[in-house]
Amino acid sequence: AVFQHGKVEIIPNELENRITPSYVAFTDNERLIGDLAKSQAARNPNNTLFSVKRLIGRKYDDPTVHADMKYWPFKILNDNGKPKVVVQYRDRMILFTPEEICSMVLAKMKQIAEAYCNEKISNAIITIPAYFNYSQRQVIKDAATIAGLNVWRIINASTAAALAYGFDKNVPAERNVLVFDLGAGTLNVSVLKIEQGIFEVKSTSGDIHLGGEDFDNRMVAYFVQEFKSKYGKDLSENKRALRRLRIACESAKSKWGTLQFKKGYINGVNDFTPEVKYLLEKSAESTLLL
Repeated sequence: AVFQHGKVEIIPNELENRITPSYVAFTDNERLIGDLAKSQAARNPNNTLFSVKRLIGRKYDDPTVHADMKYWPFKILNDNGKPKVVVQYRDRMILFTPEEICSMVLAKMKQIAEAYCNEKISNAIITIPAYFNYSQRQVIKDAATIAGLNVWRIINASTAAALAYGFDKNVPAERNVLVFDLGAGTLNVSVLKIEQGIFEVKSTSGDIHLGGEDFDNRMVAYFVQEFKSKYGKDLSENKRALRRLRIACESAKSKWGTLQFKKGYINGVNDFTPEVKYLLEKSAESTLLL
């Protein structure tokens, strides 16, 4: 987003989307970031990276890291106690730190902003989850530096949300505000004290493993188990099939959320076997009846 003409404007990417997925992919001869990376994930699961933010500031032996690894088709290696992602790029294996991958996403956003504003962008304000500790905040700063950005300030996402709703201008007297932020990877709930345009985070809580991606993980795990029980085949052994199943689950979840889902219509599952389509449709029917 950019602040201009007296307001904050969300910057659309090259595909005119207002949200750019934090995906980075490596092919035989190029690196893809955002929508293009996500669109080819089913064909290239081992070298398409996502949810890497969950590795920021964590050790390889952290139980949460290993819990996430079960759902990632790409490899994570232990490099002196630190988790690093492994990809194959231009006929060689390369290790990347989480901050390096995050810097690629930030560099992409910088490029999008420069194209939109028609000028060079050097400074940025970055929002982060309120629960991030000092080490994790520093990693984000390092990633921004690698991307060529000077970080003016890092602010809590809950504070940014309150600002976006204009609470700094519309609250004449002291007031406590609860901000509920359910994102792709995390749930953050913060209580803010707002007085004379000043925001103070009084308390914050949440779940670092409760977001849209975790809903997807539960759906994928359910269908893998259902398919295994019914047909004796383990879809989790085929990374490409697993990725295609995840895409179908994401699409189905979106349809359910807007209550526009119709039996037999799940974008992205045309290549699935009739058995998998049946399981998805069965789940959809049971969900709509809840």
